[in-house]
Amino acid sequence: MRKTWLIALSTYQQRVRTGSFLVLTLGLPIIMVIAGSIPFFLEGSVNTLSVVGVVDETGELVPVHQLSVNGPSLTLHTYTDQEQAAAAQQRGEIGAYLVVPPGYFAGAPPTLYATAGQGGRLERGLADFLRRALLPGAPTWLPARLAHPATFTYTTNTPGAEVAGGVGLFIRILTPIALALLFGLMVFTGASQMGSAMVREKDQRALEMVITSLTPRQLVMGKVLGLTLLSLTQIGIWTLGGAVAVTLAFAGAIDFQTLTIPWQALIWAMLLGIPAYFLYAVLAAGLGIIAGDSQQAQQLAGILGFLGLAPFWFIGIIIGAPNSRLTLALTLFPLTSPMISLLRMALTTVPLWQLSTAFALILISLLVSVWFVARIFRTAMLLYGQSVRPRAIWQALRTA
Repeated sequence: MRKTWLIALSTYQQRVRTGSFLVLTLGLPIIMVIAGSIPFFLEGSVNTLSVVGVVDETGELVPVHQLSVNGPSLTLHTYTDQEQAAAAQQRGEIGAYLVVPPGYFAGAPPTLYATAGQGGRLERGLADFLRRALLPGAPTWLPARLAHPATFTYTTNTPGAEVAGGVGLFIRILTPIALALLFGLMVFTGASQMGSAMVREKDQRALEMVITSLTPRQLVMGKVLGLTLLSLTQIGIWTLGGAVAVTLAFAGAIDFQTLTIPWQALIWAMLLGIPAYFLYAVLAAGLGIIAGDSQQAQQLAGILGFLGLAPFWFIGIIIGAPNSRLTLALTLFPLTSPMISLLRMALTTVPLWQLSTAFALILISLLVSVWFVARIFRTAMLLYGQSVRPRAIWQALRTA
């Protein structure tokens, strides 16, 4: 096992320092963070609008001079007509002003005169002002309660599993789907790397190294483990960048403290996804060994990568019948199990026995694949620049 980890560490260190890996791994999160920070900085401009004018053309609103909008204070100045408010804005005394029309109580909407793109925090603050102005003498808790009159809690079929409505329910549904997409992306990007790496090992005459110090199984598992850690590093950085981008984009719009994390989906995503990814990596290594050159290895690995995204071909069936026999078969099939299981979790409750059986089948398939690929690698080391024919594969298995 120590030699396997040494091969994995060497492979990881060689690949993680390459320019293409650094550009692809760091470039995408930087772009995501920049895109996510645009709403944040636009929202930040609202904080400079600490003074806002109000023109009450109804004559019935109660004056409110100070209120708090998610932290920063907002000062309100009352003007008798729109001309005075516009002149004050031109002089720089106020950053924006609100005109409440005479037909406001009959449904006429108020008009906000402000620079475009000043964000939603100003709108939320003025909405809070109107609630307070309509309720003279009301207790302090009433306007806040009117802003959020109800938060519905949905109870799933799983006993005790509850999730809040609105954003919480959206996160509950979106998380398994996002995890399924993440797994498909890992398989699609990692398969070609694994195939090319095994072709290089074969072309660089790894036979001498295997005979003197390593077994084929140690070499194959070391390469698989090293490139898997490389892919996990890449996906981890992308995930972190995406999380930062989402936090910046929705800062102030979502109360992240009230969100419920779907731990069941996260746990099963790791239990099914990690060994399944190793399974894909081993199969990609096997295709790279069978291939005659790097180009053919990338083509075969590309087919395997598309197979990793195959569960999305059945998305219509999953949505229409998440508990059908076909979805059950796809849940138990090792190559489609992680994505199908996660997609079903977004729609229904997947029985524990199905998830446990799928986990066991993935582990069994992984062990069989490692044994199979190691035998094929032993045969292919003498075929430099040549593809391994089916007859040679059969002979390798017979003599195992």
